[in-house]
Amino acid sequence: MPSFEYPANFIRFLGTAGTRFIMLSQRRSSGGIWFSYGGARGVIDPGPGSLVRICEARPSLSLYDINTIILTHRHIDHSSDVNALAEGMILKSRAPRGFILATRDALEDGDRVIMRYLLPGIAVTAIHEDGKFTSPIGGVTIESVRHSHNGVECYGCVFRADGLPSWGVISDTAPMPGFPSRYGACELLIVNTALMFPRANEGHMSLPDVESLLARTVPAVAAVTHMGADMLDKGAEYISRRFSARATKMIAAEDGMILTLENPITILKPERVRQSFQEK
Repeated sequence: MPSFEYPANFIRFLGTAGTRFIMLSQRRSSGGIWFSYGGARGVIDPGPGSLVRICEARPSLSLYDINTIILTHRHIDHSSDVNALAEGMILKSRAPRGFILATRDALEDGDRVIMRYLLPGIAVTAIHEDGKFTSPIGGVTIESVRHSHNGVECYGCVFRADGLPSWGVISDTAPMPGFPSRYGACELLIVNTALMFPRANEGHMSLPDVESLLARTVPAVAAVTHMGADMLDKGAEYISRRFSARATKMIAAEDGMILTLENPITILKPERVRQSFQEK
């Protein structure tokens, strides 16, 4: 039998692609982030291939275990598989089930990305509001944090549950002055970092932006994901070395990487997971 079992609380990167160029080439997968945390189980930003990555995951992940789906914004690289995952979330339930947290422009007419026919089957549908706390499952709370990204509504999230590390996700956004205070208590911080260097009016975080943020916050672990071509060309070792003198353990996320959401937070690289899973 395989020796590896998922911990009770963890995230798994279904994809770490950033920018449309990386998404369209699938140089990195674009499936978002699977999480299990205090009874909430779901996916943040299920972009192209999310359903496939879930079905192909080893050790296995069950689509029918999902009870939470979160969209930070409606762009296709963050939302294209949301309806498929919502189908899985409600398919085997006779009563409305699950929770969706999304932006208003993802749920309402116009460029809505969540199909209307699914909504009666979903128990709770919530809209991001800056500073609003939602409690989808048990004692888990999710705080929405307003972002600034290329003309669409966009929000990050801070997750909290009693007895577990708090963690945050900074989605696609220009740097914002309130981030240190809003994310300052997070023990794990995941930052979408498309750019190696800042670009004016780009609406994305760069590596120097992350350095500046970590100078004012001290999570135990920080992970950059949603990386563009320049970031991927430099590689994980360069990024780790650049931050090596800091108290925060900095990593560049990889497709299939697992981070435990328990004390202490630990990092399980994909090759280690595969090796453990294959051991007899």
